[in-house]
Amino acid sequence: MSRHDITDWIIHFVHKRNSENDPLEFSRDWEETMDYIEFPDNFKFDGEPMFQTDIHAEEAYGLESDAGAMGVLKKILHDGIIKSGWSYRNGNPTIYGPKSAVCFTEMPLYALIEYSKDRNNDNYIEPYGIAFLKNELFEAGARPVIYGLSGIHREAIKGDKHFGIGLRTLSSDCGIGLKEMYRYVYTSIKTHKRIDWTHEREWRWADLEEKFEFAGLPFYADNDEFKFSKIIVLVKTNEDVQDIIEHIQHLYHSKSTNYGTEYNLTTIANTYILSIEELSKFDKDPDTIKLDDLPLNAIPKLSKIKVKQETIEKVKNAIKVASEISYAECERVFNEKGDVGGCGWAYVVTYVTNSEITQALIDLELASSYGTGYYYIDLGKSFPAQSLEVDEPGKIKAAEYLTKELGQYFTTHWKWD
Repeated sequence: MSRHDITDWIIHFVHKRNSENDPLEFSRDWEETMDYIEFPDNFKFDGEPMFQTDIHAEEAYGLESDAGAMGVLKKILHDGIIKSGWSYRNGNPTIYGPKSAVCFTEMPLYALIEYSKDRNNDNYIEPYGIAFLKNELFEAGARPVIYGLSGIHREAIKGDKHFGIGLRTLSSDCGIGLKEMYRYVYTSIKTHKRIDWTHEREWRWADLEEKFEFAGLPFYADNDEFKFSKIIVLVKTNEDVQDIIEHIQHLYHSKSTNYGTEYNLTTIANTYILSIEELSKFDKDPDTIKLDDLPLNAIPKLSKIKVKQETIEKVKNAIKVASEISYAECERVFNEKGDVGGCGWAYVVTYVTNSEITQALIDLELASSYGTGYYYIDLGKSFPAQSLEVDEPGKIKAAEYLTKELGQYFTTHWKWD
């Protein structure tokens, strides 16, 4: 149907991290422990809580508790999963039933841009998000929400068969079963205390069949249930576009997270990054523009870096020399000090993503990463010592040589054994 207010794209918008509405933050008992308290990500349909969040993986990424929308977006892309949640507002869950949900909107792009300006509250809407084709998201299980009930809103109390199956559950006589309850949005239009979110044209997704071990919708994370042929990442500025391109290029090179989640490289390669700042270049009315109106071939995406054979040979030779330099320096330090100090390893790394040198290292299988933001460089042989004090000086010398020889910045990263 060719209606102006209908779009083929559905958007998950990203907002800044708000610890007041993050159960991992407000459920922590700061007086008793610095550790996180386990919090149920979902419930089984018999009411048994499901703890699916890997706290170590969450902590390992290093997202600040007050991270802005851009930082949150980059973590979502890194994880390859849009985490489902209970949509806390003022400390109270707004998702009903046993299943947490991922929220989307069917509002066209022009409406969302205007809405974000009107709300003027970056805890809710900012021009950062991920857009999916509606038909593909529907096939993955997402559905429009249900605004209000035909009867009276009543929540389950003790004695009701729905009581305790989730953080907040509708009474069994309301007419919505446990499997559809995640879609319900409390709505009160006629009363003096108006609660009306219908303008958001919301969709939600929940793992109703309990197919995933994690809590969330996989889009980059490879899985056997569904794939997304293409996505559009929305950012605020042209500078953000370059940042995201480098970020997802790094994910593409990594092939998986450091916790073993493999990426769907086809979806990453078919990711388009659209800057709201750049919309003016399209010959479209900003008051009516939709994602459907934009030619995808005019929106930036990953481009394959072509590596010349002479670059391949130059990199191979440089790594060989760097390996010899590293070994010789480690041997010198060992002969001078012995195998002293704590045990550990040092690595030569580079943070440069979109370069011919890095691509050559990837092609030669001399560089590897796991979505960490940098590439580990394989120098080949290492000096046989356990001491970090012996290993690190050699890697520093190798990094200095590679920086000078290849014209790209290399440095070191180390860790204790």
